[in-house]
Amino acid sequence: MNKIKTIVICTSIVLIILFGITFFEYIFLRLLGLQYNSISALVFFFVMYVFLEIPLSLITNAIPKALRSVGIIQSSNGWLSFILNTGLTFVLMELLDTFMVNIEIASQGSLIFALISGFFNWTLRENDKEPPDIDSKDFKEIENKFGSQK
Repeated sequence: MNKIKTIVICTSIVLIILFGITFFEYIFLRLLGLQYNSISALVFFFVMYVFLEIPLSLITNAIPKALRSVGIIQSSNGWLSFILNTGLTFVLMELLDTFMVNIEIASQGSLIFALISGFFNWTLRENDKEPPDIDSKDFKEIENKFGSQK
């Protein structure tokens, strides 16, 4: 019984947080020119945005870390991360605008939202720990740890 209570409480907290974030995104996007025909279209827009953004965000966050590990860039929290996150958000908003008939948002609104979202993400990740270099002792330990399980 306690396990079910814990799951219900955790799920409720996550849903409340997601609802709050979605509400503020809606207010912000409305100021930037988001127009919709029905509430169901708006809900579908946010659901599609979240479901498409999460896996794409994982990829765009992994690219700078991989490039940092092999020594191509000096920091995984720099401009490349900002550009990838901003570009992802802009392209995703434009694709949803193109394919969803009941939703319309101006390209300038998408760009402003993407820039602010990218800047917000960049400032949150500014103090993230850098991944280990490919030649470092930490990387070798990780490689041995996963390599020995074969």
